[in-house]
Amino acid sequence: MDGFILRTEIRTPRETVISYGYDLTPTSVFVVTDWHAPLDAPVTVRLSFPRALGPVDVAAKVIGHRAAGAPGEPGGLVLAFDPGAPSAALTALLAEMEALHDAPRDAYRVLLVEDNSLTRDVFTYSAGRHFGAPGAVVIDHAESAERAWQLLATAGYDVVIVDYFLPNADGATLIARLRADERLRGTPIVAISVGGRAAREATLSAGADLFVDKPLVFRDLFKTLQILARSPAAATADTKRTILVLDDSPLALAVTRAALEAAGFSVVIAEDLTAFERERERCRPDLILVDVQMPEAYGDDIVATLLGAKVVDVPLVLFSSIEEPELARRTREASAAGYICKGAGMTELVRRCKEYLENAA
Repeated sequence: MDGFILRTEIRTPRETVISYGYDLTPTSVFVVTDWHAPLDAPVTVRLSFPRALGPVDVAAKVIGHRAAGAPGEPGGLVLAFDPGAPSAALTALLAEMEALHDAPRDAYRVLLVEDNSLTRDVFTYSAGRHFGAPGAVVIDHAESAERAWQLLATAGYDVVIVDYFLPNADGATLIARLRADERLRGTPIVAISVGGRAAREATLSAGADLFVDKPLVFRDLFKTLQILARSPAAATADTKRTILVLDDSPLALAVTRAALEAAGFSVVIAEDLTAFERERERCRPDLILVDVQMPEAYGDDIVATLLGAKVVDVPLVLFSSIEEPELARRTREASAAGYICKGAGMTELVRRCKEYLENAA
């Protein structure tokens, strides 16, 4: 399982060392740690993707020490699993990891809490290269714990990544607050830092699922996020509200779909009126977003026609990049349930969609 990061706990009769590992195979794993143990020392290794897979306990022994090398090559221990006691649970864990990674979601929504703007830019650029398709990953940034909390209050995230060193309140304080909140406590959290053992212990004690040292190996982290994002805490398909989006821009559809799906909605898209009518009848949406500037007919005329024919009993909302006064006027004249400005961003889009659905309930 090269390229995946796992939470790894080394257990002995005297202590438990919590860190992370990678290069997992059916016979061994490398654990990043400054904990020292002699060769052949017997240990128990607990492997997991918290809130997604595991934990699995495996008997092992120390077979090697690896010194820290270039950036992204931390030091640690190589542990070999006991060949005399093959673990069915380990085999199952490996199989589940492969299955989850080979069946990725359409989109991921990530909150990165990091006050270094260059690190944020590198993370975003690397994520775009890794995930490829436009809209496949939506990343919101927060430079402080306070700003992160504001975003968490209005949007849902598949994974929250928190740097330990933040202005005013450190990452461990934010993580503890997340874990104390009933709505957010199930969200997977990855802590990152240059702070070594002290930062690792502080963030894991606060409730982080995984800690990874900086500098980050982005490829490994993104592969891991794809598994963590499949947390059982995520909404199941039969409890999701469905939003139908009519827009002739493939890019706008991709970005909108990614943001709404990351917030827990089921999203159906249509690029023209034929697809819109077909999907409206098929999926029975709970909310409909209509772009104003469509090539076949203006969105406000579409909304007025549907309402006049009394064929729609769910909120119809205009969604456009035109100037807000003009958008507000068109909304009133069409008797639409409301409007959302595209320029307001994806966080506002999610918040307003939740608001319209709550008002319609």
